Amino acid sequence: MSGSKRASKKLTWRKVAVYLSALAVVASADPRPLSFVIGCVLVALALMLRIWAFGHLEKNVVMVTSGPYAYTRNPAYLGSFLALLGTALAAGNAESKRGLLVWGLALVLAVVFFTFYLPRKMQREYPRLQKLFGAQLERHAKNVPDFWPRLKPWSSGDSRRFSWHRVFDNHEIEWTPVFAGLLAAIWFVERWSPVAGWIS
Repeated sequence: MSGSKRASKKLTWRKVAVYLSALAVVASADPRPLSFVIGCVLVALALMLRIWAFGHLEKNVVMVTSGPYAYTRNPAYLGSFLALLGTALAAGNAESKRGLLVWGLALVLAVVFFTFYLPRKMQREYPRLQKLFGAQLERHAKNVPDFWPRLKPWSSGDSRRFSWHRVFDNHEIEWTPVFAGLLAAIWFVERWSPVAGWIS
């Protein structure tokens, strides 16, 4: 599936809600070594998935069915979800009230993601993509799952190869330092967050 041009930088109430929710998770973090490391690994894998996806994608130009698009029609959204899941996992733990609170908040955000955010994005994108790609989009949709990936790649005949040029054109690489900063803020939360001392 091909996405739209780079997302608008206009600040909306939805973006404000997302940023505040992320801040709440990070500021309330109570990391433990094991869950933190597992979360970091998941974030790294998620970012690799997004880079792989955007290395194949030419937005609004080509109906891409190669690379991760042979497994799922929305690899970038899947990568985003896994990155947020990894961040939440790194921020919480099962040993303290604060750690459980963080995981509870993350669960609420996951429900919001699947109930409101993802369906809304797809409802907006699919009609536009249908106009652009028509039968190609329908063929892809009949053979590849919308979100959760299939086990074996669909052979569509698309021989497109990964390109770092496309990754940079899609401005994807900038998310790596963003998530690295979030994980660093989580690990050193006791040094900067006033929330850290409120709940043990």
